[in-house]
This record gives sequence, C-alpha cells and structure tokens, in this order.
Amino acid sequence: MQNQMQEQQLEQLLEKAAKEPAYRPEFLQQLLIGHIYCLGVTDRTTQPMQTEQIHLKKGDELHLQKWKKADGTEALPFFLSLKTLQQSIEEEHSYLYLPTQQFFEMTLGDTLVLNPMSPYGKEFSPSEIRQLLHIDVGQVESYEVQQDTEVLLGQPTEYPYKMVLQLQKFLQTKPQVQAAYLALMHNPQRDAEPTLMIGLQLDMQQPLQLDQLIQQVGQVAFESLDQPSLVDLTIIDDQKSDGLSRYMREETTPFYQREQPEKRRGMLTRFFS
Repeated sequence: MQNQMQEQQLEQLLEKAAKEPAYRPEFLQQLLIGHIYCLGVTDRTTQPMQTEQIHLKKGDELHLQKWKKADGTEALPFFLSLKTLQQSIEEEHSYLYLPTQQFFEMTLGDTLVLNPMSPYGKEFSPSEIRQLLHIDVGQVESYEVQQDTEVLLGQPTEYPYKMVLQLQKFLQTKPQVQAAYLALMHNPQRDAEPTLMIGLQLDMQQPLQLDQLIQQVGQVAFESLDQPSLVDLTIIDDQKSDGLSRYMREETTPFYQREQPEKRRGMLTRFFS
C-alpha cells in the first residue's frame, strides 16, 4: 500500500514536471532514489508471457524488452507503477521491479522512455542519464573573472516572465536562497550578445549543496525560456563591492525573496545548451 501511494505521488509529480520546469529537479531527484518497473526476462524465466514479477538473482542473464519509436529507433520503456505498465501493454509479459539507479546503470548507453503510452512521459537520452548519475558535469561551465572587466548591465527589454515564475516556484523549496535577482549583462570580451544574469543571495547558515543548487537553478531557467539562450548565474557576496553585486543589490528589486532574508556570497557560473 505504501509503495502504491509513493508511486501515485511520483506520477503526480511527473505530470507537474511535464507542465512546469519548476518541478523537474524534484521529480528527477525523487525518481533517482525510487524504484521503477520494466519489461524483461532472465535466463531462468519459464513463462515470460505472464504478467508477473521476476526476482533477480546473482549471475542472472537479463533481457529487457525494447520498443520501436515512431522514427524507427529503439528505446527501453520503463514505468512508475505496475498499473501504468499493465495499461501500456497489449499482451501479458513478465516484469522487473528495480531501483531506478540500478536500472539506469545497467542500461547506460540506451535511450529510455518513461511511461511511453501515458499522457505524461519523458524520454531520457544516454547523455541525460550520465548527468543524472553524475558521470559527467552536464550543462554547467564555471569560470572566474581574472581581471577588472568593463561590462554593460541593465534589464531585459523582453522580460522573461515565464522563467521568473518558474524560478519563483522552484526557489520556494530552497530555504538556503534568501533572494534572487535578474539582470542583462554584456561582456564584449566574452560574448557577442548580452546574456541573462541570475544573482542568488544565499544564507550560509543553511545546509548548502552549492553544485546541485546551481545545476537545478540552471535547469529550471534554461527549460523555461521560449527561445534557448545562454543564462549566467552569480552568487552575490555582501563582502565585495564589485559592480555586478552592487548593481543587483542597490539598483534592482529581487524577483524572489525569502520571508526572512540573511547573508550572501560570490562566484560565476554559466549555463548553456
């Protein structure tokens, strides 16, 4: 019963994530620590055409069922609940119930499709799976300004309302973020065009996983834009009077503010497709 409730909650979170980028980091986080169902047999399976769970034993040779996509390529289907699996198949088939991380590791290199016959699903490319398993760094590039650089700062003429709304929803789940600011920055030495800059003011008294936070903010911001473009991120430092931190603190209004703000820090990160 508890498993069914958890599966139902995760499917509801998948629906939210499909509609709004703000919920995608949480969904992926919960998916990775949970369990999934997939179609398959082992060399010990005697009745593969029955809908029954197979229990893996050490040394088993596993064969997972692949489905053809509309473009003719193959993908491995997997499901958040047994009910969704049963609704997605036309004939009986044995299945496995596996920890998601184990499933991702054993299928690394394959394209995966979650809940493929449902209104809300998701395709995972091999590179996405590698990012989820922290095998590569994904879409984050960090850099440090080595010398004084003159940059142009202002506000975007076309305000990214959708991105801001999604970030507001996401940041409500992050108590370590006191405030978030937005600017348009142009560094002619580095960029041909101005880029959006998100500034985060952090509460260093709160538990902080900075790399994960940066990755998640970047994901929500990038996936909320109507037109894919570069997004930069800076951690604001109260102890520094650099032009960017000062501009955001003194000349802009935060688009997100925690109810009881406290203190800040400094570093730059770039997000790109």
